[in-house]
Amino acid sequence: MPNVLCSVATRGRYFTTLPMVLNAIANQTRLPDKLIIFDDNDEPQDMRNEFIYQHLFSIFDNKKISWEWQFAEKKGQHYIHQRANTMGFDWVWRVDDDAIPELNVLENLLKFANDKIGAVGGSILTDPLPNTKSSTGLISNINKEPNIQWNYIYKPKSIEHLHCSFLYRAGVYDFNLGLSRVAHREETLFTYGLLKKGYKLLVIPMANTWHFKNPEGGIRSETKKEMFDHDEKIYQNFMQYKDNTIVVLNCGMGDHIVFNKVLQDIKNPIVFTCYPEIVKGKSIAEAQALFGDIDQWNIYKKMDFWHWTDSLENAFRKMYL
Repeated sequence: MPNVLCSVATRGRYFTTLPMVLNAIANQTRLPDKLIIFDDNDEPQDMRNEFIYQHLFSIFDNKKISWEWQFAEKKGQHYIHQRANTMGFDWVWRVDDDAIPELNVLENLLKFANDKIGAVGGSILTDPLPNTKSSTGLISNINKEPNIQWNYIYKPKSIEHLHCSFLYRAGVYDFNLGLSRVAHREETLFTYGLLKKGYKLLVIPMANTWHFKNPEGGIRSETKKEMFDHDEKIYQNFMQYKDNTIVVLNCGMGDHIVFNKVLQDIKNPIVFTCYPEIVKGKSIAEAQALFGDIDQWNIYKKMDFWHWTDSLENAFRKMYL
């Protein structure tokens, strides 16, 4: 049985939708192995003294749901999701704080969580429901069609990006921490990254979540257009290289020499390098300007996360092949 972390990032919704979300999680037909509520509020409060939360915490305890309330860094939900992504669970069920899952959602998502799947999602429903009959779920159509998850799904379908709340394979691909606090496009970049790692993305029926789209809180707490523009630019830069394997060698000379043994085996690489005389490519400064965050390509951080005991060459192979 896979172990599942349920991760809820919250901001500005203590007394609107968050209690409904937590109640829905507590009543799932398949309970998560752990629930963590990440509090990203500008002025966090102690919910242990609030009537509704006292009862919710009591439900968690009585149902033996392991849970934590953690205070986040006030940097945005992408930082929260990356923290959850690296906590050592097999799968993470990310549930937005204004998205209320029906009681069978986690159980049904897990039915599709096999070795070939990177992430699986259900319907994310907001009234009125748009017509999604012709929606493809392809990344190239993201601005041309309603998201396929915005209406009922009647049969499983492979797609190229997921939206809002879904179950994903943990520790495979990183959330981009170079995005602004609004983290516009964070789930699109993340799930498409899982696809590029060779895993399938699915949408499935009978896993409905009701998205209440609270006008306050979450990314709607921020109104600065430049934040959204900044994030959209990073997204577009990734899409510019969507047919490439992005390689960022922000490391030492010897590491570049070792990497040269791997380069010929990488599919359609676009390389950013510190030592172009050893590995030809664009500059590290350009990678930072394009992608916002290049820590996701830090080979030594990856080796530490993997508890790596093999060679550096094979670590590069694991990252890029």
